[in-house]
Amino acid sequence: MSALSWFLFGLTVVLDVFGQTAFKLGLDRIGAAHGAAFWRAVATSPFVIAGFLGYCVEAVSWMYVLGHAPLSIVGPMAALSYVGAVLAGRLFLGERPRARRWLAAGLVTLGAGLVGASLG
Repeated sequence: MSALSWFLFGLTVVLDVFGQTAFKLGLDRIGAAHGAAFWRAVATSPFVIAGFLGYCVEAVSWMYVLGHAPLSIVGPMAALSYVGAVLAGRLFLGERPRARRWLAAGLVTLGAGLVGASLG
């Protein structure tokens, strides 16, 4: 994989976590709205809009990565976004993951590393 492919792969993981975190922050601020009021609040939330834009950039980057790298490598490695979600939940949302969740995140990281190492 080229340096550009690696960079864009990393960007897709970061943008996936960013999008999820932005959506969660935006939806938490909407509160108990229902029906049309809920969807109006979603459509005008700066966090939700930022998350959506992040996903758009991620999709374009992911297309480049898929066009230049084996799916059997980058597909499983994309699971690193799960690890990023645990970290983002802890850092930005005040979540307190228990030891089992950290262990699971570590195993995902190990698995992604093993898959990535198979490139060589």
